[in-house]
Amino acid sequence: MLLDHFNSFADFQSVNLLMTTPVTKPEPRPARRARPQAGGFLPDTLVETDTGFVQVRDVKVGDKIYTLDGGCQEVKSVSQSVPRLTTLVRVPAGALGNDVDLMLPSDQMVALELDTAERLFDVSLVMTRLISLVGYKGISPALPERMPRIHLKFQEEELIWAESGMLLQVAGDSLDSAFRKLSLTETRQILASEDGRALALTGLDPAPAPTPSPLDEILMPMAA
Repeated sequence: MLLDHFNSFADFQSVNLLMTTPVTKPEPRPARRARPQAGGFLPDTLVETDTGFVQVRDVKVGDKIYTLDGGCQEVKSVSQSVPRLTTLVRVPAGALGNDVDLMLPSDQMVALELDTAERLFDVSLVMTRLISLVGYKGISPALPERMPRIHLKFQEEELIWAESGMLLQVAGDSLDSAFRKLSLTETRQILASEDGRALALTGLDPAPAPTPSPLDEILMPMAA
């Protein structure tokens, strides 16, 4: 018979080999665009260096910036990102120690020194996002804009002096923080308690809490 021969299938190629050998070379997938970093400073924000206050846009690696409890710390890296839109918050002069009206990113972490927070958490300072402070001392939301952000890095997490008297966070590499972070709900409750306490000292009745704006409802998940 035809099949009864040792070389009848000499040109045969294993089916398994065909299944494991690609017919065409796969095309490389396009590289995914890196997502813009969260946080950061607007370029014209003033920070206090060992040579005076300068805009963040002018800070360079090796410059030294004053921090809350670490003295002058050296800047290890400076980078920039441009989110599609930056939701802004207007901070009136004097609201958070700043000496002029400011526009800052809504997710900027700021430090607060509040009596109620110290009684509750036994810490002198707490941190919260600016969006959580809308309605406090005239702080209000502003329309989003496409704006670049400057990202600073130190050896570790720091609170730096900005705009004459504000304390703003520069996050470290770790997601954990050495400072107590308040959620939006905690911030609103503590501020309401602070306002009620101040009014009680003057003998006035506390005003009703402000009704959240539609922008608050949109940004609440970001501030949680």
